[in-house]
Amino acid sequence: MDKRSLSAIPRPSLTNKNKEMLLLVPHMSYLATADRQIINGEDTLAINFFHAEEKELKPAFRTFCQMDDYITQDLSTDKTKWKTGAISYLTGYLYWYQAGGNIVIASVRERNKILGFLRDFRKKNGISDHEIDIPKGAVVDSEVENRIDEYQNTIKGWKLQKRHREEKADIDLQMQKFGELPADYGQFVKDVVFDNENYIFYSKAKARAYCTKCGHEFEIRKDGLYHKKIAIWNDTDEIRHNRTVRCPYCNKYLTCKSEGMGRKDLFTVQWSVLVQKYGEEVLVRYFCHTKDFQDDFHNPEVKSIEKFRTVHSADKSRDFEWHRYKSTAEIRWCNFKDRSYGYFQPPRMDVPRSVVLYNRNLLETVAGTCMKYSAVDIYVNNVAETVHVSGGSRYIGQGGNILAEPWCIDWYFNSYRKAPYLEQLLKVGFYKIAQEVLKERNRPEFKNGRTVTETLGINRLQFHMLRQIGDPSIREVMILRYAGKIRKEDFETLRYIPDDGYDKMYEKYLDMRQYTTIYKLKKYFGKQKIIHDRDYFDYVKWLEEMGYDLHNEFNLYPRDFQMAHDEKSKEHLRVQDQKAAEEIRRFNSILKKLREEVSDIDPVNLRVKGLFIRLPENLEELKKEGECLHHCVGNYRDKVAKGETMIFFIRREEEPEKPYFTLEWKGKVLQCRGFHNCDMTPEVKAFAMLFQKKMEEYENAPQKHRKAG
Repeated sequence: MDKRSLSAIPRPSLTNKNKEMLLLVPHMSYLATADRQIINGEDTLAINFFHAEEKELKPAFRTFCQMDDYITQDLSTDKTKWKTGAISYLTGYLYWYQAGGNIVIASVRERNKILGFLRDFRKKNGISDHEIDIPKGAVVDSEVENRIDEYQNTIKGWKLQKRHREEKADIDLQMQKFGELPADYGQFVKDVVFDNENYIFYSKAKARAYCTKCGHEFEIRKDGLYHKKIAIWNDTDEIRHNRTVRCPYCNKYLTCKSEGMGRKDLFTVQWSVLVQKYGEEVLVRYFCHTKDFQDDFHNPEVKSIEKFRTVHSADKSRDFEWHRYKSTAEIRWCNFKDRSYGYFQPPRMDVPRSVVLYNRNLLETVAGTCMKYSAVDIYVNNVAETVHVSGGSRYIGQGGNILAEPWCIDWYFNSYRKAPYLEQLLKVGFYKIAQEVLKERNRPEFKNGRTVTETLGINRLQFHMLRQIGDPSIREVMILRYAGKIRKEDFETLRYIPDDGYDKMYEKYLDMRQYTTIYKLKKYFGKQKIIHDRDYFDYVKWLEEMGYDLHNEFNLYPRDFQMAHDEKSKEHLRVQDQKAAEEIRRFNSILKKLREEVSDIDPVNLRVKGLFIRLPENLEELKKEGECLHHCVGNYRDKVAKGETMIFFIRREEEPEKPYFTLEWKGKVLQCRGFHNCDMTPEVKAFAMLFQKKMEEYENAPQKHRKAG
């Protein structure tokens, strides 16, 4: 629609007759007028809506309707503002008592214009012209509302279909990249995916047994299982229902199932993942497989369906799923939508819990693609958690083909795209660091350097220290980065010192190198039997604050640490109390002097001891104040604009334009904060208390004057 031509049409105005409608129909919400004309060759219906507000009709909006689209112009503002919402939403009649409607048409002539346009619309588009029942007893003509609603719903339906067609076409274009499955994929599913989903079925009455893994039949004798043709047997395991027995032929330990027992529950679900390439893109495909022994255990029914697909390119990835398309009944490939299952695990047939990897050589698979340098093969073999089955038990390790985290390949590709340095970490064997980076656990800001030393922010000597560990962690990298230069022996010591809560204990040890050595510290801790390292570092902190010489080993290493710790703790408390008392005396002295100097000064003109206070010039200045002082006063703009609170700026006279402290006033000083939300200095605290007293005097002055009069 040509918005420029539509906005050029003069805005509607009310006639005296229109104004009288408010008296005739007092309960209406909107009065509607209408005009039909040709605009740029398009048959256009303009419906003007006036909102009833406090016994007065005010312009609300007007909707331009054409045969293929509609749009609404907001008339409540002088600016040209467009809306795409339906009239039913803008007027709110769907949320009120719809039986009576809430739109009144100004005249029969205008009503006929609206219904005539809508009738022509239905005729042009082959829509059946069915009658709409008007609710019995309806005061307002709701047929117009319902016909407009029908028209706009039809237009919205067309737009939705168009969006769906465009989205489907885009998805289908991506799906063309996925070709045929490898020729041996079916055999892979049977032999590998369901490798651990087999049984030995037996019938003692018929003295026979059948292994579903190797497909061989056996005779059941008194002393065990015997192959019918080959001289192999198992005379050690007892053949009983649900007992684990070794197959004499394939040597697999399998659960025995009696042929006479029901097999309804012998249904299993497994998933597999296949990685392929398409040009420079990498394709990842997820398949759900089911195996059912119920009907015929000699030939169990195996079904497979592809459920998820991902396309990885150099700059992004796109996920797809085989699912019902939006709210339609069509089952097809759709854009993936993450669903929440709350505290419950999703059904195994909907979402995988583990997957079996088909590709034996991922490096060869991704060669020539955007992931050719990703080292995904090293990741899968050495970092990714895999499920291992041994003797009927399952455990998590590395190096298998059953991936415990089903989406880990996609997860790795997405992480590699953001952090290409993962390739460096994997190729030098720093698997723990790579895993911590992937899980974003204790991760510092590594940069994509040209070499692994540049990436980790360490030098070559430190790199060799890490290589000697074998597979270091991020914590060990952080020790080296914090230490700078460090002896190998000290590094080995710090590696095994555990952190205490949020404190990084290695930093405290390294900080002590200005007074002593790490070797002496550990030796002293052992001699004094200090269990908690924090106790000693608290002791050192107290000595520093009280001005003791820590280069003197008499202070640094007392003979009886526990006694010295308790004594210095009491002394530190006394010093802190003395400092607090001195601060209070200083504050009271400043406050007394300031009160004498400013007894007759207006609070907003307060200037004492190099400080003054002023109001912000505009709301934007609040934002700048918050950005400079790194606090949240910028978020108070709405409250200030509504008059819910007042903000004042405290400045130093030598730097009047530089933010210093910010004060909030609401009948009293609520808070006063400086840089990074720091508390007030004694001078600022005295100034703020003085300001509060002057403000209270100022606000109470008119009341005192009236009492005196």
